[in-house]
Amino acid sequence: MAFIWAAWTAFASWFVYPRAESLDWLRRVGLTHGAASAFLAACVFDLAMGVMSCFFPSRRIWRLQFVVVVFYSIVIAVWIPSFLFHPFGPLTKNMAVLCCLAYLVMMEGSLNRTTVKERGRASRPSR
Repeated sequence: MAFIWAAWTAFASWFVYPRAESLDWLRRVGLTHGAASAFLAACVFDLAMGVMSCFFPSRRIWRLQFVVVVFYSIVIAVWIPSFLFHPFGPLTKNMAVLCCLAYLVMMEGSLNRTTVKERGRASRPSR
């Protein structure tokens, strides 16, 4: 997840992909004023999600990312519907990301329950 958010989405959006096209997409979804500021904010947000994924992984982060991916996907599907049928599948790939995030949420909960059980066993005197 850290690679997707920070290295790919934030870095590629800011440094690699044609900025004019990204700004055009933002205008198409209704951000006619302040598209450049929204673009900067989105890149910084994506970078923050990557850093948080790497250094502060938690269910809260995975859930936030899940909501953001769903939000981005709905906005793009409604205002740029051609992406639904794009041959490279920019929106359909989000399904795999959502599945990974759901798995991380479930595993984080599983690890927390296991850790609590192990602590309980360790604190009991052995017979």
